[in-house]
Amino acid sequence: MDSYTNSSQSTTHTKDLTDLPNDIFLIISSYLSPQDCVLCRRVSRSWLAAFSSNDTSWNLMRWHFPRSREMQTAAEELDEIPDWPSIFPKVARRYYHLRSAKPWVVEKISVVQEAPAKGSFRGVAPWSRWLRWNDNTAVFQHRDPTWCVDDGLLVYQEIVSGRHIAYDLQTRQRFFVPFDSSKKTVRRLRLVCGVLIIEWCEREPYHQLNDRETVHRHFATAFDVRRQRWHASPSSPGAQFVWNITFRSEWKIHFLGLPLNNHDRFFSTHTATHYAVYLWQPNRSSWGEEDPLEQLTIWDISAPSPYRPSLDPYGAHKPGLDQPGPTVVNRFIWRDLEFLGLRQRHTPALREILLDDRNVYVHEEEHRWLAGLHSSLSPPRHHMVRCTGIPFARGACGPRWADECCADGDVHMSFCPRAGALRRLLRKKKGSDTTKTTKTQFVDALGELGMAKERELDDIKGLDPAWPGWAPCWRHEEFPYLTVSHVVDAAAGVRVVARQCFMMEALSSFVMPKISFEEDKGVEDIDDETGAKKEGEEKGGGEVRFADGMWWELMGKGKIGGDERWIVGEDGAGKVSIVRF
Repeated sequence: MDSYTNSSQSTTHTKDLTDLPNDIFLIISSYLSPQDCVLCRRVSRSWLAAFSSNDTSWNLMRWHFPRSREMQTAAEELDEIPDWPSIFPKVARRYYHLRSAKPWVVEKISVVQEAPAKGSFRGVAPWSRWLRWNDNTAVFQHRDPTWCVDDGLLVYQEIVSGRHIAYDLQTRQRFFVPFDSSKKTVRRLRLVCGVLIIEWCEREPYHQLNDRETVHRHFATAFDVRRQRWHASPSSPGAQFVWNITFRSEWKIHFLGLPLNNHDRFFSTHTATHYAVYLWQPNRSSWGEEDPLEQLTIWDISAPSPYRPSLDPYGAHKPGLDQPGPTVVNRFIWRDLEFLGLRQRHTPALREILLDDRNVYVHEEEHRWLAGLHSSLSPPRHHMVRCTGIPFARGACGPRWADECCADGDVHMSFCPRAGALRRLLRKKKGSDTTKTTKTQFVDALGELGMAKERELDDIKGLDPAWPGWAPCWRHEEFPYLTVSHVVDAAAGVRVVARQCFMMEALSSFVMPKISFEEDKGVEDIDDETGAKKEGEEKGGGEVRFADGMWWELMGKGKIGGDERWIVGEDGAGKVSIVRF
C-alpha cells in the first residue's frame, strides 16, 4: 500500500513532459522529427525553455544533422561556443526544403551576358558536336557561364557599372574585385582553391594574322580570395566575416595571341599553386598541313608578382628568371601529345582538364549519338568517358594513369558499373566493417569488380572517388540519362544532380529533364539484400525530384554550383538564380 501511494504521489508531480529528468526528456525528444522539435517550442513557455536550451539543441543537431556545415565548423573552431538554439531551426528548415526538393526562396541577379568581339565577355566556343537522335538534337557541351561560384562566394560582372562583384551568399554582402574590365574582353572566369582567375584579352587587336584575321593578346589574372573573421566592436557580440580579394599575379596565355572567333579554342584549369591550359588552333600553314596546332602548358603560379605583362607590350621591364612570379613548369607540344595518346586532331574528344599538385588529368568523352563537325568517325557503343593522368614535372615522360569506362548493356537496360554496382558494393562494405576508410573500401571494390589488377591496387590505396584521375562516370551513371551538371557536398553527404534523358525525351514528350536531390546518411538507408536506397525515411535516402520548372530556373547555361545551403545556376532569361534552402 505504501509503495502504491509513493508511486501515485510521484506520478502527480510529473504533470508535463518538461518535468521529466533531463536524460529521459532527451530520449523522448530523439524520436521526434526536426520539424516537430521546432513546433514544440510554441506549446508553452516551459516547452520553449526545454526545447530551445543549448544542451537540447546541440543533441538534436548531433542526432539529425551530424554532417551539416554548422557541425563541421563547430568541430574546427573550439574557441567559440555556437548558438545552437538559433542554429537548429535554421538547419531544420534547410534540410526540410532539401529533402522535399522545394526551394525556400529563389533570388535573382542580373549579370553581363556574352557579347560579340567588342563586348565585355566573349566565351570560348565548345566543340562543334551535339547529340542527335533521328530528327531531334540536344546540347552535349554547354558554353561557359559569365559567372563562377565556390565556397559560398559568387563572382559576376554588374550590368550597370561593369565592375566585377564578389557576392557573399551567406551574409549577402558585396565586395569589389580589383579588376579593371575597361578595354578588356573576358573569356572565362573560375574560382577554386581560394584563387580567382580571370582569363581575358584586349578588345583591340594586337597583330594581323593574315588577310582576314587579327589576334588579340590573351592574359590570365589571378587573385587571392580569403574569408577573414573579425569583431566589429565590443558592443556587437559575435564574429563577422569579410572577403579580402588581392592581386597575386598576371601572365600571358599565348606568346602571340588568339583570334576572337569560334575556331580557336583553349581549355584551362587551376589549383592554388598551378595553372594549365590546352590550346587547339586550326592550322593556317600555307604549306598544306592540315592537322590542328595543339599544346598543353603548365605554370607554377604559387609565387606572387607585381609585374603585369599587359602593361609592358615590348617586355622592357620583364623580371629575370631569379625573381618570383608565374613560371612555365612544362610544355607538351603536339609531338608529346601524340606520344601520350592525347592528340585530338580534327575529331576532339577532350571535355576538360584537371590538376593536382603533381599531375595534369585530361578528361575525354565520346557518345554513340554525337553529330557535328568534331564528332568521331568511329563512335563507341554507348557513352564512353576516359581520363589520362600525366606528371608535369620536367623530365617526366609518359602517362602514369589511364582510366576508361563505358556504359554497358543495350538501349533497354544500360548502366555504369562504377556508379551503380560499385556504389552499392561500397555501401554494403560500409555496413559490414565500419573500421575501414572509404578510400580502402573503394580500392577493395575495384578489385572485386575486376576493374584493377591485384598488383595495381596498392598503388591507388590512398585515392578516393573524388580524385580527378578517375574517369568522369558521373556523366553516364544513369544511362541513357546524361548528367549535365551536379553539385557534390561530400562532407555533408548531399548531392544535387541535373540529368537529361535525350533518348526518352525524343520518344516521349512527357518525359522531362530532371533535377533531383540525393542524400547519403549512412548504412541505415541501404537495403541489405538489393543494396539499393530505402525511400521515404526521415533520415534521408533516395532521390527526390525537384519540380519540372526548376530546370528552366537553373539550367540556362548547363551548369550548377553550390553546396547544402544553396544551388546557383542561370535561368532561361540570362539571370543568375540562387536557390536557397
